[in-house]
Amino acid sequence: MNTNDRQKSEFCKTALIAALFFVFALFFSSCDAASVRAAVLPPEPTTRPQGAADAGGGGLQFTEKSPYDKNTVVAVNTAVDVYERADKTSARLTQLLFDEPAQVLERSGQWVRLNTGGRAEGWVRARDLDGDWTCVDGRRYTGRIVITNREKQIYSQPRNGAVIRDISMGTELFVIGKSDNLYQVALPGNLTGWVFENGTFQLDGGEKITKTTAEIFAQSCVKFKGTSYLEGGVGFAGIDGAGLLYIAAKVNGVALPRGLAEQFTSGEAVPVAAVAALVSVESETSAAPEVTEVSEAALAAAIPAATPGSPIAAALKVGDVLFFSLNEGETTVSDIGIYTGEGKFIHANRRNGKVQYEDAAAAYYQQRILGVRRYF
Repeated sequence: MNTNDRQKSEFCKTALIAALFFVFALFFSSCDAASVRAAVLPPEPTTRPQGAADAGGGGLQFTEKSPYDKNTVVAVNTAVDVYERADKTSARLTQLLFDEPAQVLERSGQWVRLNTGGRAEGWVRARDLDGDWTCVDGRRYTGRIVITNREKQIYSQPRNGAVIRDISMGTELFVIGKSDNLYQVALPGNLTGWVFENGTFQLDGGEKITKTTAEIFAQSCVKFKGTSYLEGGVGFAGIDGAGLLYIAAKVNGVALPRGLAEQFTSGEAVPVAAVAALVSVESETSAAPEVTEVSEAALAAAIPAATPGSPIAAALKVGDVLFFSLNEGETTVSDIGIYTGEGKFIHANRRNGKVQYEDAAAAYYQQRILGVRRYF
């Protein structure tokens, strides 16, 4: 073999060794990358996580198959506007809270039409959504927290962390772990954050929110006092009457529709005659700090036509919701107020632009009341 042949042979051997080394390096690097990804996104479990509660009527339910699919998105801002059309000047129908899932129905440019879980179908800007819904996959976690404060913060670290997101009452976050009085929670984009325990309660992954009392429900409503009025709003940055009722009822274990008309047909009806009697009695007495029901004699005195056998429970109680028309004599529901006792109700006032107390005995509201509903 001459010199040229030996050189060619050595070159071929070197090239072959280099090629084999490259193939092995590529293989092992792929395995490492897959391991890293598996650490961030664990494989979907095929069995129920130990300690997870049976699924209830609210929240995510555990199933062998994920309740979500490639059309699922989650909201990535504090409150994401849902519009009637793919146009910011169109009517705001409602809002999605941070980390709330929804289903994509249609895409058009920078807009996405969503089904918001039975509340409304509307258009949302695509930039306010994330297609990675692993943060709300109840099969990956054994618990979740529900925010009961009007406003809370998510921090980047358990101590001295920066605020990475403000969140509102009704926001639900799945729990990764806990350190002292802070929860570590899963966030969109494969991120995590920390939330202080106060102003929250924890549930198992698919557990239904327990129904509380009318008094606690009313207290939840009062937390929004001073909040700006926002048509279609459901959060601390702005809220309307139907949104106030929807969110406060949600965190107290009652799932209501988002729309006023649907809310008006939910729950138990309270006779308006009994309501008028109670308001009349309350406006004339200051002996008791809070009147939640009136005697049959008081009803008969205030409204002679009242039937002596009318149930006493029909009188207005704390937590009852008053429905009003916009103008006197109209029959379309336009507004609501939540009765808080002492002849007052809490109300998202359009005219004054904020949530405030109102006098239930005021002629303005007495002339517009259409009915009262009881949910607790």
